[in-house]
Amino acid sequence: MSSSEPLARETSASETSASGTSAGQPAAPPSRRAVLELALGAASLAGGCLRPLYAEGTASTVGGSVRTALRDIDVPEIKGLVGHHLRNELVFELDGGGAPAGAKRLTLTASVTESLEFVSVDSLDGRADSAVLVATADWKLARIGSGEIVSQGINAARAPYERSTQRFATVRAARDAQIRAAKTLATLIRGRISADLVA
Repeated sequence: MSSSEPLARETSASETSASGTSAGQPAAPPSRRAVLELALGAASLAGGCLRPLYAEGTASTVGGSVRTALRDIDVPEIKGLVGHHLRNELVFELDGGGAPAGAKRLTLTASVTESLEFVSVDSLDGRADSAVLVATADWKLARIGSGEIVSQGINAARAPYERSTQRFATVRAARDAQIRAAKTLATLIRGRISADLVA
């Protein structure tokens, strides 16, 4: 045997050790850094495809941007105390409450119903200690003039409150629950309308 053969075997073994793999063996799993770089790359690509919903460049189905279309919604009076607060909250949610009045292209009509759910009852006098106000809004958004329905839906909001032996305190707590329910409904309705207006 020549002296060059052991040298060749040693060289082959060192190459296999340096590469970390040999023929017939699976490759080593990717490092945590490689996985992180891949995830960040995918996130950056996905982020480039997203558009802010309320940006001026987001087109609406009624013309202009979604942000402009929201400002062009007229909200007539809504019956009931919750309806009154809902109308005020919608006006603020749709145009910020400070935009100058202009020609409206859309009208939002709504009706509100209320119900009470009693959570706990005093075992001594049978009086409800706490309750939950359930406010439900049935609404439609239509084009002014043609009456074409652009968006519609039914949303519900739940607002719990404590009932006291003092009548004034109970009335005040119930009023606060109505205001909270109206705010929640306005936020839900605005979100649904915004999504439906995206072209």
